[in-house]
Amino acid sequence: MNRRSLIVLLLLASHATQGEAAGIMDKFRGWMRAIPGLGGGDNDKRADASSKSMPRVRLKPFTGGTGVSATTALREELLTSREFFVAGEDEKADFILEGSSVGGRVTGTLRDGRSKELFQRTYAAPGLDENLKAFADDIIYTITGRPGLATSRIVFVSDTSGRRQIYVCNAEGGDVHQVTHDKHGAVSPTLSPDSSLVAFTCYRSGFPVVNLLDLHAGWERGITDTPGSSFGAAFSPDGSHLALVMSFIGNPEIFVSDLNTNTAACVSDSVGAPSSPSWHPDGKQIVFANDDGDGPKLYVVEVPQKEGQSSRLFRWRTGYHFCTDPEWSPDGRTIAFTTRKGGEWAVAIKPYPSGGARLIQAGGAQHPSWSPNGRFITYTQHGELFVHDVRGGSRRQILTGFGRISEPRWMR
Repeated sequence: MNRRSLIVLLLLASHATQGEAAGIMDKFRGWMRAIPGLGGGDNDKRADASSKSMPRVRLKPFTGGTGVSATTALREELLTSREFFVAGEDEKADFILEGSSVGGRVTGTLRDGRSKELFQRTYAAPGLDENLKAFADDIIYTITGRPGLATSRIVFVSDTSGRRQIYVCNAEGGDVHQVTHDKHGAVSPTLSPDSSLVAFTCYRSGFPVVNLLDLHAGWERGITDTPGSSFGAAFSPDGSHLALVMSFIGNPEIFVSDLNTNTAACVSDSVGAPSSPSWHPDGKQIVFANDDGDGPKLYVVEVPQKEGQSSRLFRWRTGYHFCTDPEWSPDGRTIAFTTRKGGEWAVAIKPYPSGGARLIQAGGAQHPSWSPNGRFITYTQHGELFVHDVRGGSRRQILTGFGRISEPRWMR
């Protein structure tokens, strides 16, 4: 390939759709690997090993009036997921997809390489895009055993309206909706596991309190009727409880609030200023930051499973002096957190309970949150929203020019 051809190839990639661009860049990487001194080595071996381990899916053209559009859109969703390869007609495939789409309604079937039916489902939401995203997530979960991201949502804070408010977008930074319209502003959002509820901190009474908003029904209520401040809520894995900071007993502590009974129980006994609680996926532990005057550190507390049961609190050492915004990965094996590097914010991860910490992104990155499948982390950097592939190391900016974005949280 000469220089002119290379320039044309890169220009095509810059104006192509995401799926087309992926194909063009695959050709570019293949050409680069063919050049002595540029392509070989351990990186290629790792890439080849990854390619061989990823399942191959053949997507047959959908029938029906909106079949062509459905086929194209589903292919885009599958390529975006980075979970498997979309094989051509003449290529060997581990799985086969076929279906129909009429008026946006989608019926899809997934078979294995031996044509054994794994599932057949009909998706009848009002929009074609919504149906295909649900179908793509079902495909991903059936093949990999991990949740797909097509229907997942990210909640975040932005000051684009002139005051900080809560917004929701999809995993690609699209379909942005404003959730709160509070004249005093709203911060620290967290989404329930089914994305039907958002808890956030507002300042209507002059001090921070946590409110709960139903995104479907539109109702809003406070979490408790106790005096004092409350902030920094996080939904439990089953969505029935909230961990949050409350100060009605004097010093702020980590409490667990039962959303069914509106009662709250203190689970920490700390000295300082706790913040940013996050649940372990099994619902039995909470990690949080606590600043006793010497910079925030991370602590883990065991959540009592029975009334009257005592809890155990201990410091979890990360190797960094400054640590905040912790969040457990969906499998409970890793914690992401914000730290300091060279005087700037940075995002790091560390295996739990032990292992070496790894810096994911420096230069002002903060507020990390894991994707439901545990492969990606979203964070903000200089007021823009990014998604970072923890496994591959690449990242992409998904939302910019939308005021100053902060505190993203990915649904579980």
